[in-house]
Amino acid sequence: MMSAQGALARALARGLLALAGCVVLGRPDDAAAGPEFFRIDPALTRTEFTVSHFWVTTLHGHFARAHGTIVLDVDDRTGSIDFAIDVDSVDTGWSVRDDFLKSELMFDVSRFPEVRFRSTQLVFDRARLIGATGDLTMHDVTRPVAVKVERMECRPEAKGGDRCAVVVVSTVKRSDFGMTFALPFVGDDIDLDFRLTARRVAPSEMAAEPRTTR
Repeated sequence: MMSAQGALARALARGLLALAGCVVLGRPDDAAAGPEFFRIDPALTRTEFTVSHFWVTTLHGHFARAHGTIVLDVDDRTGSIDFAIDVDSVDTGWSVRDDFLKSELMFDVSRFPEVRFRSTQLVFDRARLIGATGDLTMHDVTRPVAVKVERMECRPEAKGGDRCAVVVVSTVKRSDFGMTFALPFVGDDIDLDFRLTARRVAPSEMAAEPRTTR
């Protein structure tokens, strides 16, 4: 016969497993099936990057402004990610270097103000989004890239709705996009770390996509 303590422990374990299943995407087990819609919050999103510098040091920087949307249909294992970075918001901690990165020798912000990723396929592990493949456009060049989703966790907000933390990582070669100045003194491989905050929204709220502002 199961002891009272054993029954309590099993009930608690079942409850924790159910909670874990809901936290991944924030949807209860009895919620209606279908796509879920998320808007990326530009004020709480940061894109970090690192690149080698003269082989012995690593340059760190980030882009302060970005916007985008995420659509997920966990049951069908489908959806989309559309994410854009305002290149003019680059910040490496030194304005002289930032101006150089914005110049025509590097990002050429006046001609190509945006870097954009549009997914072509999402990758799931059961109900968990773990990656995506898609097209990255930078410097007016589009190349296929793969990204890894390390985290997507949603929790209710006190004012209502859900806030989601999303962490996405990838590595791209800048030479693939025509950015070859200062190679090999400044590295070719750029490690990207997207720290996104997204909010669950109604489908009607997806159309009015916020734009980054300078």
